[in-house]
Amino acid sequence: MGAAVTGEPVNNRDPQIARNYHEGTKHSAQSIRADPHPLDWKNQPLPFKIYPGLNPIPFPADLPPSEMGALSALSRAGTGPPPSRVPNLETLGRLLLLSAGITKKRSYPGGETLFRAAACTGAL
Repeated sequence: MGAAVTGEPVNNRDPQIARNYHEGTKHSAQSIRADPHPLDWKNQPLPFKIYPGLNPIPFPADLPPSEMGALSALSRAGTGPPPSRVPNLETLGRLLLLSAGITKKRSYPGGETLFRAAACTGAL
């Protein structure tokens, strides 16, 4: 039994707890063969989050190239406090697109696949 079941305090700094969880829940060649679970393409999650009651904000669709490369921006040392200003829609749109946006679409008979900047954001 784990600490969560027994009511014992959990040591969040003990990596063995995470290792035990991983080992106890990971797939193996045997588990995949014993209980195959194919994808049900007709039962996919929604590809986007829906926020009822909020109006969408239209961002510019055609963003010009950035003036600075990503590696240069990341390695640039800041001097002093960051400027206090509110980004405009173009800057905010670029940030959202390049961090979690749809960067490519692939159409096929019967549907479309969307590719995100961060592939691990879910929604298959």
